[in-house]
Amino acid sequence: MQATKLSFVTIGIALAGSLLLSSCDPGPNTQTGPLDLTVSTEDGTGDDANITTAVHTTLMADLQLKHLAIEVETRKGDVKLSGEVATAAQREHAERVVAAVSGVKNSCIKYSTV
Repeated sequence: MQATKLSFVTIGIALAGSLLLSSCDPGPNTQTGPLDLTVSTEDGTGDDANITTAVHTTLMADLQLKHLAIEVETRKGDVKLSGEVATAAQREHAERVVAAVSGVKNSCIKYSTV
């Protein structure tokens, strides 16, 4: 009985200590400026999964596009976007944003205007 009580106390102290450590300040955010989403493989071509992730991340970081439901497909560096936009200006902006992503060779955007 006494050993069980001691075990529970020891476990409680260990848990309390780990909770205190987990609430430590992680420090300042060291990333400044725009996101660095350079995508390339050893042979100089982009990896489709990484390009798709970079395009998604870039679209979500853009204030004009982050609220839109945009599907991204990538094949050999060619990116196809599909979704709905409110204006042709949003579609053109999405085209410019995607074209600037590292690793994107061509982009095809198929949007329907709401």
